[in-house]
Amino acid sequence: MKKLVMICLLMTIAFGASAQFSLGPRVTLVNSKLSLKDAATSVQEGDAEFGYQFGIFMRAKVPVIGLYVQPEILFSKAESTLSLNNQDVSFEFNKIDVPIMIGGKIGPLRLNAGPSLSFLTDASRSDVAGDIKDNYKNTTVGYQAGVGIDILKFVIDVKYEGSLSQFGESVSVGGTTVNTDQRTSQWVFALGFKLF
Repeated sequence: MKKLVMICLLMTIAFGASAQFSLGPRVTLVNSKLSLKDAATSVQEGDAEFGYQFGIFMRAKVPVIGLYVQPEILFSKAESTLSLNNQDVSFEFNKIDVPIMIGGKIGPLRLNAGPSLSFLTDASRSDVAGDIKDNYKNTTVGYQAGVGIDILKFVIDVKYEGSLSQFGESVSVGGTTVNTDQRTSQWVFALGFKLF
């Protein structure tokens, strides 16, 4: 995490002298779901649930080629539901998400895509006491793609985030461990404000 912050600071310094650099706060509403690539009969996907993120974004225009790079550091709270033996169980995940978007403009719209890194800080489920973080991977890699528009100093984006790596390998159902390939996906509705 310290290396990640240092990289973002170096990017800030590198582009800070340019008028094409922006920085500001970011809040998002996320609609997330735990997908089961290898589902067992006792474990089924539940409905998507809403969560939120907040943090900062930076945007720097890359000279000559006309593209921009937009890294973000976001503290995230996501919720998902699985049906375990026909009983809905809620899961809550707190993470630090770091999407790094690369994009360009077509008219007033921005099109962007890029990798998204996720660092799990804690996890819980409604039918189990205590933290269940050890049941999940600490770091996962995904991707984001979407569209955005800038209105005055406001930065508005709608993005889809998918997973490139497995988030969880198993889930406990009634004291029995069932192998599953759990992956997260979510829709991201984001609002930012350019401080400069």
